[in-house]
Amino acid sequence: MKENIQKVMPLRIGIYARKSKFTGKGKSVENQIKICTEYAKSHLINDMEEINIEIYKDEGISGKDIISRPGILKLISDIEQGKIQMVICYRLDRISRNVKDFSDLVTKLSGSGAGFISVNESFDTRTPVGRAMMYMASVFAQLERETITERITDNMYALAKTGCWLGGRTPLGYTSARIEETDSAGRKISRYCLEAKADETDIVKLLYYKYLELGSLTKLETYLINNNYHTRDGKFYGRYTLKSILSNPVYCVAGKVIYKYLAANGYSIYTEQRLFNGTKGLMAYNKNNCKAKGHRINNPQDWIIATGMHKGLIPQETWINVQEKLKKNSGKSYRYPKTINALFSGIVRCGRCGSFMRPKGGRITSSGEKRYYYQCELKEKSKGSLCQMPNIPGNILDKMAVAEILDLRQKLLKDCSYLQKEIEKIKDNIWDKQKKDIILKQIEDYSRQETALLDALGKSSSEAVTSLVLKKLDEITATKGRLQQQYNKELAELQENTEKYPCRLLAENILNLNQEAWELINPARQKDILGIVIKEMIWDGRNIIIHLQAENNLQKNSVQDADKDGAEVMNCL
Repeated sequence: MKENIQKVMPLRIGIYARKSKFTGKGKSVENQIKICTEYAKSHLINDMEEINIEIYKDEGISGKDIISRPGILKLISDIEQGKIQMVICYRLDRISRNVKDFSDLVTKLSGSGAGFISVNESFDTRTPVGRAMMYMASVFAQLERETITERITDNMYALAKTGCWLGGRTPLGYTSARIEETDSAGRKISRYCLEAKADETDIVKLLYYKYLELGSLTKLETYLINNNYHTRDGKFYGRYTLKSILSNPVYCVAGKVIYKYLAANGYSIYTEQRLFNGTKGLMAYNKNNCKAKGHRINNPQDWIIATGMHKGLIPQETWINVQEKLKKNSGKSYRYPKTINALFSGIVRCGRCGSFMRPKGGRITSSGEKRYYYQCELKEKSKGSLCQMPNIPGNILDKMAVAEILDLRQKLLKDCSYLQKEIEKIKDNIWDKQKKDIILKQIEDYSRQETALLDALGKSSSEAVTSLVLKKLDEITATKGRLQQQYNKELAELQENTEKYPCRLLAENILNLNQEAWELINPARQKDILGIVIKEMIWDGRNIIIHLQAENNLQKNSVQDADKDGAEVMNCL
């Protein structure tokens, strides 16, 4: 008679071993693996249980950072996938010397129900003491996270007193220069400061004085375009860029007048008033917020204002006058008229200069219809000096183009592979979680390095050490900035996709629409649909050329010779 014995699944164990250098000192990776294997066989096997062991190792790699070790990254991935039920290592520091990294691993183990054993310290989460130790490790890691911001702020306050440049892209009009100073003890110290850049200082002064003369960012933008002024990147100055330059304290001469103005307006000043003597410029630390999605400038009351080591370019009174005018004009900037449902805004481009054609409001007809038209963006900004493309009657364009696209639905059904690809892209091209986590870990790693370097900089009195720390800090800040830009860009694209295409059914039913169904759709959704179907629209001054996402393109004469009341419409070709 056969006995019915239930088969027990083997306990899946991951043994991790690491050694920093290929030397004969200390326990080798092989010895660590041997000790952990023997421990598993003597403590984890019983009559009803078997074990399967997977080996994960990193040899010749420092234990400082988890993200740089492929062995432990593979272990973490297998834990998250439920492939590992117990992790064993020879000693705790083989996993990590960083409390936060160890806590993150503990969190992943707890979340997946896996256990952890450190042979040397007798750290075993199967016991009450072991679980308590794991909890304590998490508590200390949380404490470390909560004090990071405080430590960074304290170091910013200390560095603000020096007025040095901490790295990153320098403001317009300045470059970064290394200088040497002697402290009170006679020791030489190397620092970086801003130094005037001769070919840009005149542009900065022009921006300030022209703004006061013209009275608005829009007029200043037009002036710069018409006179062919470009940014460092070779682009025309936009209103946002101009406002950023005009509101930056770095250009202001640090004197008694500006001190009183900053104090009266709630700015945090971290330099003694006597040092506002008119010989230096200002520095604004903690000005940028890299974690923000859109608005990346902190509230001015959160800035750390101090006198810099550089010379200011703009007199105090002039800088203050510019700030007051910016405040006065802040509510006067042009805003897109919400009553206009321009379906092809952000789609149709000018055929002469390549700029987008933006919707502008017009008069209301006797029937109550709101008229609008599309105008070349460069034409508007340059007041017609750099582009003279005729405007497009928006009401007529929208109706004719939509009607033509809806009439093409049967043709598109024969060649809709592009649409299926778009649907799959929407479904599958959600930002790869692993890639996101890697970027975030890299950013966190560089933030920790920044904190450590700022601590070292505040304590250092050695010229050589200070120089090396500043150089390394500059490199880390730049790299972290690039990673943050990449993260923000991909996050914005993800958000745009998820908001623009809220459901797959929307895209799948595009080709089944008729005019009656179309008119029942919200204008915002109509625009989303058109964005899926249309690749681009080009206005050549007489004809609209529509390029569809499908291989077949539609070419259509839609509008010609507009008069003041609208336009004459030609038949479709």
